[in-house]
Amino acid sequence: MITPNTLNELVETVWPAAELAGLNCGHVHFELVDGEDIQALASYQGLPIRYAHWSFGKTFGRLKTAYDYRLSRIYELVINSRPAFAFIDRRSSPAQAMLIVAHVLAHVDFFSHSRLFADTDRNILQTTARHARKLAEFRAEFGAEAVESLIDAALVLADFPGETDSGWGEPGTDPGDLLGFVARYSPGLLPWEREVLLMLRAESRYFWPQQVSKIGNEGYATFWHTRLMRQLACGADKFWEIAAVNASLLEVRPPQLNPYALGSQLYQAIYRQQGLSGVFAARNFLDDAGLVRTALDQDVADLCQLGVYREKDVQESPASADLAQVRAQLIQDVDHGGLPYMQVMAQDTLATGILAMQHQYDGRELDFYQLPFALALVAQRLWGGPVHIHTTRKGAPRVAGHDGQQWTDEAS
Repeated sequence: MITPNTLNELVETVWPAAELAGLNCGHVHFELVDGEDIQALASYQGLPIRYAHWSFGKTFGRLKTAYDYRLSRIYELVINSRPAFAFIDRRSSPAQAMLIVAHVLAHVDFFSHSRLFADTDRNILQTTARHARKLAEFRAEFGAEAVESLIDAALVLADFPGETDSGWGEPGTDPGDLLGFVARYSPGLLPWEREVLLMLRAESRYFWPQQVSKIGNEGYATFWHTRLMRQLACGADKFWEIAAVNASLLEVRPPQLNPYALGSQLYQAIYRQQGLSGVFAARNFLDDAGLVRTALDQDVADLCQLGVYREKDVQESPASADLAQVRAQLIQDVDHGGLPYMQVMAQDTLATGILAMQHQYDGRELDFYQLPFALALVAQRLWGGPVHIHTTRKGAPRVAGHDGQQWTDEAS
């Protein structure tokens, strides 16, 4: 267990080394919390204040169970804001905390430089606190059921916030901005309901860059904490404890993908070929798909045992899988955060009154077990009328739909 004084000493030790190495960490507020507090923060996606919703409690229960049974442990959480906030488990030893501090500083450097986070709401804590207050007011005025059902339906579309290289546009102007389109054009929503959708849209856009840079972000932080720990003078006991934590963090258990191991190896490959300038360039410009496309070679594939990696398949790939096949599969699985590409067919929708969406089929089908329930929520609570998705199933074009009462699945 560490104390605030010990943590301050570790920060004063690691920070100069990080800045000397080229990391720009800005101001970071470090806070020691209990392990259960870390689980609670993680259940709210790392933010201390969020609106009330049952899904956060469900996530907390799952994380706490894993922590109680020593199945997993979250050492730190970093909030991408100005200033940045870092929460560290107070049960960490001084050696563990030293590694954690280095890891945190690299995360903050990544947030500060990656183009993916250029338009991030750096006042996210104030934003989510304001949203929580407003939603509590709506619950009191319109009833908990009305607010809860609206959030349930909105979360179906919240993972499709739309995106452009020039930044976020106005609601509904990007075909990929499903929630923004519904908030703007739905014929049945009340003004307060449109306001709720726009609040959830704003929060989903804060999290989206993290969704598409899990491997890059964790890999970059792991790459740097490894380098910084080698540079800092540590006693033998502390050195071996740091090595043990790092080994646990980098453990590979195929066919599961370890983003810490894969990401750090990809950055190591870039460093061997291009030096630190290449590492910083990759940090600045690449999402996960770009990082894999740029740096994955046979050595990295072997070290991370990617020959047996299949994120969506219970059948393990053969250990001798071709590198090109592994690369293509991995890029497909991480591209766009692993989510399908969906767009509103705006002209058709506005002309017919039917919310029509196009799924850009890439060989992976939509989940037709969950789809009827998802479309029912959208039709009943968000659009107030029929909803269609144009997709492909078993090699044939299909139109799946729901009118609020009945599910349909027809040939296109």
